[in-house]
Amino acid sequence: MNLIPINIHINGANLVFKVRENSTGDHGVVHQIFQSLDYDISQWVQGQKLLQYHQEQSAVRQSLIIDAGANIGASVVYFKNMYPNAYVYAIEPDINNWQLLEINSANYVDKTNFHGAISNIDGTLRLIDPGLSDWGFRTQASVESQEKQITVKSISPQTILDDAKYAQMTPLIFKIDIEGAESQLFQGDTSWMSKFAMIVIELHDWMLPFSGSSTHFFKAMVQHDFDFVHKGENAFLFNRRILSPDVLA
Repeated sequence: MNLIPINIHINGANLVFKVRENSTGDHGVVHQIFQSLDYDISQWVQGQKLLQYHQEQSAVRQSLIIDAGANIGASVVYFKNMYPNAYVYAIEPDINNWQLLEINSANYVDKTNFHGAISNIDGTLRLIDPGLSDWGFRTQASVESQEKQITVKSISPQTILDDAKYAQMTPLIFKIDIEGAESQLFQGDTSWMSKFAMIVIELHDWMLPFSGSSTHFFKAMVQHDFDFVHKGENAFLFNRRILSPDVLA
């Protein structure tokens, strides 16, 4: 990989972030997260409450952030700097992106970089490159009869939460940017959604017309008590039961 450094300024810290020189995806994700501040929630009352909740809870036990679709680590670096004392479990299926994720997050101890994909069940998925640069990889159910397919492990949200290490943490944020694979993620039991103070997701009906890739997400969302706020490409779901239980009393 031909890597070049980019100077990043975030929450008072000056950092060096590595990207591939000719990667549209790498430069795009840096722009979205560090310049456009796609994951900044401080302008909303709900976001301010989440930040307060993290500050209070992390004084007792560490907060857990699951970053599904971590790409080259820009979101990991963002979360680690904006949420002190948070543990980030980052998930990325493409091996080249994952290797760069390892490089960009090397200075952080409290993190796990899982080479694989998030899904509704543990297993194996097929990795697909639709030609949308390094931030467009998709996963689908593997096809046994198909040769030359690249497969990766999949892990479910509940498996992560059931792990003894992460069970001791406070589920804070679940960030999901998985290029249409949300269709499978939100099938079946989605009780894990209610455990997170915030879920942030990019939906992909615009990219996969008439596939219904967001259908299961919306069906799952209405089963829980969330405030729904939209900004740019992302939807932010704030858990009312956790962040404002008095409203539901």
